[in-house]
Amino acid sequence: MRIKKTNQRGGAMLKLLKGAEKPERKEVSAERTMFGRIAYGLKNRKGFTLVELLVVVAIIAILAAALVPRLLGYTDRARQARAMSDLGTMKTVIETYTADEGNGVYPVPDSTAANYVGTVLKNGGINWTGDQTGVKDPWGYPYYYNLVKDSNGNVTGYIVISPGKDGKLNTTDDVYTTDSVQPTVGQPAVTVDEATAAKSAQ
Repeated sequence: MRIKKTNQRGGAMLKLLKGAEKPERKEVSAERTMFGRIAYGLKNRKGFTLVELLVVVAIIAILAAALVPRLLGYTDRARQARAMSDLGTMKTVIETYTADEGNGVYPVPDSTAANYVGTVLKNGGINWTGDQTGVKDPWGYPYYYNLVKDSNGNVTGYIVISPGKDGKLNTTDDVYTTDSVQPTVGQPAVTVDEATAAKSAQ
């Protein structure tokens, strides 16, 4: 009798142990999960809805509106920097000529004169021809050179100027240099007369 009771107790223990085992995990279909549904939807779609396309276009328009002005600003500053570099080179050639060969006299805008500024600059390696092949500023306009005179008509200096982005002289976007001013951007203190100034190109 004791043997039977022992066996019965052992069988009960085994049943308890089997009941304590971890239940089997049921496999969940991929289509039932959130990511599965998204992947399944993308895989089986034929195209985009009108609303989705409009949202994408709106996002692109917003990004373009924010970035394009900045890019244009960088482009303008790069062109101004190049114009200032050109003017710096011209300033060096003009002042070197004035000190070494001109005996303190600046070149003149008169193309018939021996000390014509175009000749001086060409001898200095700058293609100031006054025609279609001449050097132009980064906006495609010619550079201008003129002498600065006082109220009595005496020459007090010179100016070399680019009309800048708007193509008009004596405005705030001009890029210029003078005998006393390094290349800079802004409206010059002296008014440049386009009719009497020498042009680097046509």
